[in-house]
Amino acid sequence: MTVVIAVYFPKSFVFLLWKTGDFGKYTPMERSIVTLLQDGEVSFPPLSLEVLAVEPRTPVGLADAMIGLGWSREQFRFVAECKRSWTPKAVAAMAAHAIKMAQPPDTYPLVIVPYLSDERLRQLQAEGVAGIDLCGNGVVVVPGELLVYRTGQPNKFRAEGRIKNVFRGDSSLVARAYLLRPAFDSLDALRREVVSRGGRVVLSTVSKVCHSLVEQLIVARTGSGRAARSFRLLQAEKLLDALAANAVSPDVTRSVRGKAKLGAEVIRERLTGVAAVQTGLSSVGSYAVMAKELTREYYCTGLDDTLRALGDAFEQTERFADTVLLETTDATVYFDRRPGLVASPIQVYLELMLGDKRSRETAEQVRKHILAPLKPDGGA
Repeated sequence: MTVVIAVYFPKSFVFLLWKTGDFGKYTPMERSIVTLLQDGEVSFPPLSLEVLAVEPRTPVGLADAMIGLGWSREQFRFVAECKRSWTPKAVAAMAAHAIKMAQPPDTYPLVIVPYLSDERLRQLQAEGVAGIDLCGNGVVVVPGELLVYRTGQPNKFRAEGRIKNVFRGDSSLVARAYLLRPAFDSLDALRREVVSRGGRVVLSTVSKVCHSLVEQLIVARTGSGRAARSFRLLQAEKLLDALAANAVSPDVTRSVRGKAKLGAEVIRERLTGVAAVQTGLSSVGSYAVMAKELTREYYCTGLDDTLRALGDAFEQTERFADTVLLETTDATVYFDRRPGLVASPIQVYLELMLGDKRSRETAEQVRKHILAPLKPDGGA
């Protein structure tokens, strides 16, 4: 019934959602955004906003609308591009087209989308393009005349058919794979890379993650449609920063402290056959110089199986404990496990970034270790 109302009564339907604020599931189409503008449902204080024309002709074709934005008694005219997508790639394309349509000082470029983050607003401001969203954020730029910047309003919309956060959980394994191998000739090649490093992911998830990374300008895709088969990492640092910004500590269900009775090397040998890996903090020494911790920690998927595998090599005790076993089913910690049960450098970096100042300083060494092979000169 909701779909029928949306199809046959788009104006009233969108207006109802606008009044109730129920945007969690619905993102207005381009025409609906223009309708909201016409009905005075979009404002950008302290400026007045007026729709002067719909689909006005410009030197490069029709714009979605001609918008008047006023301050005091002066009004500036903007040719507006209205779209339902607000990804970095979409906003960049809209800005470029709006610039072509505008003819300053008679008209200036403007983009209107459901949501603009502070990063997108700064991008638009740097390009001299105005941007307004349906949540109350925006930047209006008239060179030498006017600059109004508003941000901080939350996103009321969600992207449909997308993974909510490709930088966290199992889907983040796809993103991590690009930092280990920066180019793939197909989605299935990327899926196989994830699987070869201990991850489990289906092709549909790989496709959604790649689509998101392409729209965020982190990954480039060659070709279009069915011919879009090759994928290449564009911004390794941005990808690593996004993973760090979304990193969370794994959910540990149980833990046991004890002593390695036959030595740490025996512990590692007996754990090789089970799903276990050293924590990122215990693996730091493989990638960076840091004062060693007296206690060595291991993640394991099943604590009972791990204890059986260790046998007489491990004694449970709190007294002078030098080994900790942490039970977790979080797949990210086991991804790209290296010989000797050493964690992936990516996992090491993310765990260090969650730590104190000393840990974050050490993380810079690991960051260089990750990024150096991805530079065009191979880190030279």
